[in-house]
Amino acid sequence: MFDQTRYWVQRFPIPRSLNQNGFINRVFLIRSAFFLILLLLLLSLWPQLWLLARDDRSGTQLGMWRLKPNETFDIIYTHSVQLSPVTERYHIDKAGDVILDETLFSTYGAGLPATTPYDFEITEDSFRIFNIQLKMDHLVYRTGAVRANHRLLIRDQDIPFVTFSSPGQAVEFISIRAPLLYYVIKEVIK
Repeated sequence: MFDQTRYWVQRFPIPRSLNQNGFINRVFLIRSAFFLILLLLLLSLWPQLWLLARDDRSGTQLGMWRLKPNETFDIIYTHSVQLSPVTERYHIDKAGDVILDETLFSTYGAGLPATTPYDFEITEDSFRIFNIQLKMDHLVYRTGAVRANHRLLIRDQDIPFVTFSSPGQAVEFISIRAPLLYYVIKEVIK
């Protein structure tokens, strides 16, 4: 059987003086480091899907969170009339639009919908409106100043609005496609 490695080593031997000085190893390490840095740079420039919170008036960025395509996120708050929790579930579609999927009320009554054109169900502990699929052209919440306690829930992260906005501030949520490097510059380096 033909041994290719032995053939190439015999045909093109590495000079002993280069091997003793570690020249071959240094060239390999430099090339590997260059390749790794280039790969990291390319990955950091690859566009990602982000949920962006910004001040509704000034457009100042307040926070951003990476989402996977069609991944849901919830906005949870205490209803001002019923004083009970409300959960609104959204996702971002392929076109980059924020879509309302469903709303969950723990009670129903004053200030809450009495009828709806969407699917709904009443359980022991909730009133759920679902299959809404409503495009939100301008999704704005005003950060609760007294009892609303607005929270953003993404995967296992429960993020109170007051950690990225002021009480009473109007917060708009939009989706953007931006590279990881954009996040690092806007959120980490601030």
